[in-house]
Amino acid sequence: MSEKLQHVLILAHPGHELRIHHWLELKKPRIYLLTDGSGSRHSARTQYSRDVVDAAGATAGAVFGDIPDAAWYKALLARDSGIFADVLARISVDVSDMRDVQVVSDAVDGYNPMHDLAYAFGAALNRLLQSTRPGCKQLCSAAVPDVSGVAEVEIQLDSAARARKMAAVKAYMPLADEARQILVRDPQCFDRELLISQHFDWDAPWTPEWERIGKERVANKLYDRCITYRENVQPVAQKLMSESDRNNVSRKVRRLPSRA
Repeated sequence: MSEKLQHVLILAHPGHELRIHHWLELKKPRIYLLTDGSGSRHSARTQYSRDVVDAAGATAGAVFGDIPDAAWYKALLARDSGIFADVLARISVDVSDMRDVQVVSDAVDGYNPMHDLAYAFGAALNRLLQSTRPGCKQLCSAAVPDVSGVAEVEIQLDSAARARKMAAVKAYMPLADEARQILVRDPQCFDRELLISQHFDWDAPWTPEWERIGKERVANKLYDRCITYRENVQPVAQKLMSESDRNNVSRKVRRLPSRA
């Protein structure tokens, strides 16, 4: 990747940036966090991520963990795409000063609907940017192990970078248990960082793991209802894609020369 590139990172939850901590130090991206990481019962963990971002020399974007998880899930269940379109607009305005942009996002993993939608935000933003600027392939950082995709960038961490990453993870107290679980499943996560590419078809049918688990919890009366891909997530992702296409068309129209 060209050293002239400016980097944008769109993540679903605070803490995902730890997976590519050294990449943050190298590329110093502008980072957007969709949720505050509060989940259904926990407090926000945005400040922990702000500390990580600042220490790495990266920049917090205009959307940085200011919307609770519950608000996103409520909007999904209500099939209200307004919050999604608004956030896409806020991000696109915030990157309007950037040129030669590389968009990186969470990967589609079927583990959490907001992970999958972070990928959709990245895809929509990349389409918007390509209407006026040189295009780059969207890349992804998987928030969990064993996510499918084509390896595009691999960074081997030296001892100093590894030590800084381990210290950042250890200081991120709300994710201590999750970090231990990931380390067990992916022992190399402190030795290397990987960016992948994916080609996800939002028009195709799919049943992600998070939907299967949600339906089980409804059946066990733990939830009253659950988010599904077809009824809730797929329409929002398609709306984000259509928003990027609509804005691309309007930009092209504005660039048409006036007739004499």
